[in-house]
Amino acid sequence: MTDRQCIVFVQANPRTLVLRPAVNLSKTALVFEAIDPGGTRAIRSTARFQPSDTIDLSGQQFSLLLQRPVYGTIGLVQVENDLFIGVVTEAVKIAELEDAPIYRIQKVNFYSLISDRYDAVEQPDPLRPTNPTYLEEPTGPTIHPCQALIKLISTGSFYFSPTMDLTRSAQRRALDVQQGASAMNIFEKADAHFVWNKHLLSGLLQIRDQELSATEREDLDHGGLLVLAIQGYVGQVNFTIGGQPCRMALVSRLSCKRAGTRLLSRGVNDDGHVSNFVETEFLLYNKFFTFSFVQVRGSVPVFWEQTGIQMTHKVTISRGAESAAPATRKHFEELITRYNKIHVANLLGQKDGSSEQVLSELFRQGVAKMTDLSDIVAYTEFDFHAIVKRDGYEQLSQLVAMMRAPLESYSYFLADGQSGSIVFTQQGVIRTNCLDCLDRTNVVQTRLARHALDTQLTQFDQHFTLLEAENFAAVFNGLWADNGDWLSKIYAGTGALKSSYTRKGKSTMLGFLDDAVKSANRFYINNFQDKTRQEAIDLLLGKLANSENVLLRNPLHEAVTRDMRSRLAEYSSSTGVTMVVGTWNVNGKVKGDSLDQWLRSDKVEFPHIYAIGIQELIELNPGAYISADTNRLRLDWEATLARAINDRPGASYVVLRSLHLVALGMFVFVRADSVNLVRHVESSVKKTGLGGMAANKGGIGISFSVNDTSVALVTAHLAAGQNAVEDRNRDYWTIHNGLTFKGRRLAEHDMIFWFGDFNYRVNLSNEEVRARVKSRELDFLYLNDQLNEQRAAGAAFDGFQEGGIRFDPTYKYDNGTTIYDTSEKARAPAWTDRILYRGRRIEQREYARGESLISDHRPVRAVFDLQTVIIDREKQDILQKQIYQEKMATKHIPPPLPVRAQGPPKLSEQPTTSLLIDLAEDPDPPQQKSFLPSTPPFIPSKATIHSAGVQSSIDSAFRDSFPPARPESFPPRSNLPPPSSKTFSWWNREVDEAFIPREGNDKNPFYAFPPKQTATTSYTAMAGRSPTLPNGYSRPAATPPNFLLVSSGSDSKHNPFTNTNSGSDSKHNPFINTNTQSIPNGGSALPRTGQLLD
Repeated sequence: MTDRQCIVFVQANPRTLVLRPAVNLSKTALVFEAIDPGGTRAIRSTARFQPSDTIDLSGQQFSLLLQRPVYGTIGLVQVENDLFIGVVTEAVKIAELEDAPIYRIQKVNFYSLISDRYDAVEQPDPLRPTNPTYLEEPTGPTIHPCQALIKLISTGSFYFSPTMDLTRSAQRRALDVQQGASAMNIFEKADAHFVWNKHLLSGLLQIRDQELSATEREDLDHGGLLVLAIQGYVGQVNFTIGGQPCRMALVSRLSCKRAGTRLLSRGVNDDGHVSNFVETEFLLYNKFFTFSFVQVRGSVPVFWEQTGIQMTHKVTISRGAESAAPATRKHFEELITRYNKIHVANLLGQKDGSSEQVLSELFRQGVAKMTDLSDIVAYTEFDFHAIVKRDGYEQLSQLVAMMRAPLESYSYFLADGQSGSIVFTQQGVIRTNCLDCLDRTNVVQTRLARHALDTQLTQFDQHFTLLEAENFAAVFNGLWADNGDWLSKIYAGTGALKSSYTRKGKSTMLGFLDDAVKSANRFYINNFQDKTRQEAIDLLLGKLANSENVLLRNPLHEAVTRDMRSRLAEYSSSTGVTMVVGTWNVNGKVKGDSLDQWLRSDKVEFPHIYAIGIQELIELNPGAYISADTNRLRLDWEATLARAINDRPGASYVVLRSLHLVALGMFVFVRADSVNLVRHVESSVKKTGLGGMAANKGGIGISFSVNDTSVALVTAHLAAGQNAVEDRNRDYWTIHNGLTFKGRRLAEHDMIFWFGDFNYRVNLSNEEVRARVKSRELDFLYLNDQLNEQRAAGAAFDGFQEGGIRFDPTYKYDNGTTIYDTSEKARAPAWTDRILYRGRRIEQREYARGESLISDHRPVRAVFDLQTVIIDREKQDILQKQIYQEKMATKHIPPPLPVRAQGPPKLSEQPTTSLLIDLAEDPDPPQQKSFLPSTPPFIPSKATIHSAGVQSSIDSAFRDSFPPARPESFPPRSNLPPPSSKTFSWWNREVDEAFIPREGNDKNPFYAFPPKQTATTSYTAMAGRSPTLPNGYSRPAATPPNFLLVSSGSDSKHNPFTNTNSGSDSKHNPFINTNTQSIPNGGSALPRTGQLLD
């Protein structure tokens, strides 16, 4: 893997990190440099790709950040007030498919682009879910801010390949090749559904796409700097069929589009992406053919969730069938685009009234509604638990029989093993699901894959011997059991249930006990630890809303962004959407007057959206809190409001989302013909009562997009009391800062609406307020309104607007009357119930109250016209590319790092010797005056050495990267050229023998010289072991001598990194084992073979 690794350098001031390839397959380096944020709180760093040989890594400015090469970067992330680059520090090769190595990420680390504070923070060993310390927090003087992310990526479930697109199946890759597409075009062809670090790489990929030429992009892609990682499972085993060697592999790709842990990510989102969606590909390779069979799994594509402490797997349907229909359709339309035909195998239970039966019914209805897709999408139900519990696992053959027709119709992918030409293509997939899409799904997918393989082998007259058949069953089942265990660990935190059956083909008592232990562990992990894991996932995918904006400064991109923003009209259009917002404190009353006069307005007959907030669903007393079923109250109110909205000719509204926080509820309805306009629905709640410990006060937020405009709705119940203004202000800020949604904070929405019982009063006496109300002096009262005063002072609701109030105060009435409070407290009338908004292109058409008498509050209604944006993505891309090209012509590109000096004088002017080998590659560098070398020499490239019949595992760029050590003296004209990837007959070069220092500096961390030489030049052995560093070797500060002298028979046992072995002791070499042979002219040979260990 050395040809795909890179080396990390660091400079202190300004903080600069350079990643350059370890070998000369690429000339491109990645450079980050911290810059002054200009007095703002923003974190800024420049980033650019720059030719490696133009970067001056000499002198004391740059040093090695890491002792060993890394496997590239997974991207950038901002945590707290710092910006980090993630690098893969450890990886292991676990498979080789189609001559491409596949690596499992064992360990990653993140280094700050701003400071060196975390450079020396020691990270734990690669973490595993089976490790008893996996869930423990690290201890030590400094906790790395990215620790949760490091844990997540280092669990062993992330994979990458430097030369193969691991995100796509063998069939999709083969079809590309057949159509003439480049097999190495990984970054353009990668399937975004399965690239887990796409967000982390987004800034770098944008620079790559917009600023590099096609040749430069190819150099970068082949250089090992950028890593595209999938999550899931990859496994491979070797065996024989009929005496012919074969390789069997399994690749499971977990989608990142709706990623999360078991109880925190369920169902579908508005874009049609489902939780725990996995594409599993079974592969078989031999010299005759390449076989591939793809299956998929995924959560039931309706809106459902499981909240609270889960012991009984209680399912909550968060949005009804009508609201879910567009998302369900989008899900299957995308599957059809990707796989052609779909057959659903639904394994959920069918017991009447059970949660699984409710989900199945919604799923069945959703598929049935897609009548135009009935020839493409088929649906089969199989009650796995009921059938297996009654008749045993042998009855799974019933399901295979039910699936036989689609299996034969969909076929499989087959390619010729010699020519690579396609024989068959798979024309459809089986989509399997249970509740979690784990245990039952694993068992069924294993059976279906075995059936497909047996069918293929029979068709091509391939047969196992008796011994092979027995061994193959164990190998095949073991591979699928490992796959199931890893997918379960990712989603649920433990290995899969029923894995003993998958592995052994039968149920045992030990298997039952193992399942019981896993179930207990799942309960604990899912209910008490998944939140932290979910936050790490959201950070990886860029869905956290509480981090500062990452400013990876790129002047070109900044200029393009400004132009795109100013030219929005060129690639977008707008359309009007009408929304009615209502709020009412019902004082714990559930029945009473008709809601028509509150919710219906003569300003608009059928608005697109209704957003309604209800406060005090129950009475605010301890007895009601304990006895009330608030979820049932929410559902009752949802039904009541739906009837009120729909109970008129021509009205058809569906529930988009309803949510409650004990006594506070929010209900959003969308007109049936406008459901497809609303996407990306997210919700959040924040308690404020009793300092956040209780839920008698607080806020509920719902975020969504209407077309391409983001909208946030907040209903709130703030602190009560005439003089509790500061408490109300504090509640507002607590809710404002505490409501977060995946991908954005509350303040980051285009349009924001607050509505509820805010409890702000009028700063006048009770008598004066009542008199002013009676005389209709509402403007005078509004001037003394607490909310109006706090807004003007910027203490709360800063930047929000409110329509003119032309109605009487809404609080406090005697229940069932039109008389203000006559109780002993005699509260002054006030506008406690309010609706405010913030955003551009919002027009308020009405602000009024209803006259229902059942509560001590009056309901309030507002009507808004919203101008929403519709972006034409095709026009946007065309315009963006055009602007980039224009800006490139004006050089909106940051300057490169200092360029190293030009090459040395021609070698014809230097003394010569046939004994020494010049390690510089430039055969004819330009002539110039003498200068001190800026980089050490480097070992010839693999291609160069191979042309001379010699192989080496360390290439030139790998060696020329290290900061040089200045020799004791420099003779005239002793300069070396910069590294180059050109090849030539380096062994015939003539070099200056006088330049060789008499003693080595023993500072090279990768290479040391033997202490005994047959020539006159002497060298010093490398420093001894040190217990403080990896492998026991002391950290060097500089590089080796500039030339290499080798001689046969030298003792190299003191070299811990390189062993040139011709009878010498090599037991001290942990990294490289090499053999030498004699060469002409009396010298010794360079290494014949060698391999740098990963």
